[in-house]
Amino acid sequence: MRARTLSLILALLLAAASVLPTLAAADMAAALDYLATQQNADGGFGGGFSPDSGVGSTADAVLAIVAAGGDPAAFQQGDNSALDYLEASAAAVDNAGDLSKLILAAVAAGQNPRTLGGVDSVARLEGMAGASGRFGTSKDTFVSHMLAVLALASARRPIAPTAVEQIVAAQQDSGGWAWDGSSATAADTNSTAFAVQALAAAGQPGGDAVSAALDYYRAIQNEDGGWPYQNPSDFGTATDANSTAVSIQALIAAGEDPTSWESDAGNNPIAALEAFQKYSVAFAWQASAPDDNLLATVQALPALAGKAFPLATMDVGPAGPAAAPATVPDTGGPGLNPALLLSLAGAALAGGGYLLRRNR
Repeated sequence: MRARTLSLILALLLAAASVLPTLAAADMAAALDYLATQQNADGGFGGGFSPDSGVGSTADAVLAIVAAGGDPAAFQQGDNSALDYLEASAAAVDNAGDLSKLILAAVAAGQNPRTLGGVDSVARLEGMAGASGRFGTSKDTFVSHMLAVLALASARRPIAPTAVEQIVAAQQDSGGWAWDGSSATAADTNSTAFAVQALAAAGQPGGDAVSAALDYYRAIQNEDGGWPYQNPSDFGTATDANSTAVSIQALIAAGEDPTSWESDAGNNPIAALEAFQKYSVAFAWQASAPDDNLLATVQALPALAGKAFPLATMDVGPAGPAAAPATVPDTGGPGLNPALLLSLAGAALAGGGYLLRRNR
């Protein structure tokens, strides 16, 4: 009788568990379906603040699509794909951050950034290097410089030692980096993630700077396994999907296994990030802001796919109108086992409650 009662209880518990709306792991295909609903008529994507398409936000979406195993050419609205939007917009890009993201996205999608849209974006980016080795225009931040290093690594172009030295010199005593590359601005997890990925792409995945950055991440990891934008912060230190995602990418670039990064409570960042995927299949920004969030979804996918930037590398050929055909891209960045100021501002402004959301 007792055995029959226990069996009945177990059966009821299993039945109840089967109908609970929980996500045991990230549903990448469902997240891609969500992204398709967010695409604009021109083929591009907005970045969260405005529904209008932008080069940087569309490149971010392309990177997310590729990382999750999708085909960006198949993401179309009418006759316009995400790649069509980037091609049509390439000539108008006037800053290093967006140009770097365009190069990263083009290479990931198997397109030569020297010829996409009839523009040699690689040569244009290389022309934005200053005498100090820092990349950028008056419209750029220090994050743009780090994105430029990633883009050049993606295009298999030489990276000047001074460009790497710029990154190392901007590291703060905490081990983190600030979005403006200064010591006066507090370090944040997002800028630090781009710094670590850039250093790894430049051939320094195990250097002292990366080691110090890992210490920084250890020091401010939350009990749920994830990370905030900053700690300390006037906007709170609750875990958010965006910051956790890019921090995971930093760990991957440094050769770390994110699942082994357990907090004192036994929670790891992968599980923390997966918990933000909502039943509508998009990711939320934070537990206190459960709406579908385009930027959070775009940033979550590469991290959960176990990919650091650059996603791929390509020999783009020589500069000039006679650029050589692109070779087949090689996947870049280690997997689980071996993003410009917009991304950062998305996390920072969201912390203040101002992030615009596009609901499905």
